[in-house]
Amino acid sequence: MNPAKRKAKAGRGRPRDPAADAAVLRAALELFVEHGIEGSSFEQIARRAGVARTTIYRRWSSREDLLAHAMDMSRKAPERSLTAAARVPPKRMAEELINALSETVSARDYRKMVAKLVGSVPDSPELMAVYWNTYLIPRRRIVAETIDRARERGLVPKETDSEILQDMIGGAIMYHLLIRPGHKNRKDMRAYIRTLMRHVFPGERT
Repeated sequence: MNPAKRKAKAGRGRPRDPAADAAVLRAALELFVEHGIEGSSFEQIARRAGVARTTIYRRWSSREDLLAHAMDMSRKAPERSLTAAARVPPKRMAEELINALSETVSARDYRKMVAKLVGSVPDSPELMAVYWNTYLIPRRRIVAETIDRARERGLVPKETDSEILQDMIGGAIMYHLLIRPGHKNRKDMRAYIRTLMRHVFPGERT
């Protein structure tokens, strides 16, 4: 369900309780990180959040919709940094992207959350589909805008495809974060992403 439909659904019936919403989203994310999608039923989330199941049913159309919303809420601060990257002067683009990406991937429980999300694809592909269509596509549009501006200023080759470039950046970061052994703190991820950006923006020092 897209944000507009969710908002329309929320407008029906009794007013939403922000405290209950926050408790549900927090419980959903905690359970998903701990147990994956199979351990994150509406009943389990309601019990963890201390609310009635009807509270959840009135607000979210499916478990996938709720979990995708919970994952997105955990990334709101980095989202602001990512938006800022599309608005700064071209010479600061790479630095702003480094800040936004390193903040995102080093957030608490992010590594576990992404691992659970990727692991859910074989048995529950709908969760990734909801998260991609509702939350990742708008975020990728912001990055595409930044890449387009960089291409106009000659910071990346003119034939650069912003979608493919985003896949390459995201794939490299996920490989480093999830596949390479070892603990990855913010300092480590910032250093790795800075090196990666030197290849992405060869015309700009990072």
